[in-house]
Amino acid sequence: MAYQYKRRRPSIIRNFWVYRRLIGAAVLLGLMLWFIWANNQQVTVAFPFGLGKLTSSLGIVMLLTALVSSVATVLVTTLVLALRRLRTPQAPQDQPNPNELIDDRPPPGYAAKTTEGFPNAHWSN
Repeated sequence: MAYQYKRRRPSIIRNFWVYRRLIGAAVLLGLMLWFIWANNQQVTVAFPFGLGKLTSSLGIVMLLTALVSSVATVLVTTLVLALRRLRTPQAPQDQPNPNELIDDRPPPGYAAKTTEGFPNAHWSN
């Protein structure tokens, strides 16, 4: 008999849905790199509270802004999740007692007393 199984052809739409975050990040990175390449004008960034000034091309400033904002997003998200975890009351977890038998288990020696299985096997004598 010949091999009957036919492999399913990969679906482009299904693969796009599975990798949607990766594709979205690649598109966003491509747009950002295009803006960096296209905007080659010199800009001066003045930091607040007199911390200093930065003179660079607009593309590098945009890249650094995206980097700082993503780090700030991660830090704020971590802080919000930590505060949310501290505020929610947690019920104490009851650990099961290993000495107590659970009701749905069969009694000890059940397998040796059953009539099902292999009655003439050498290990059942």
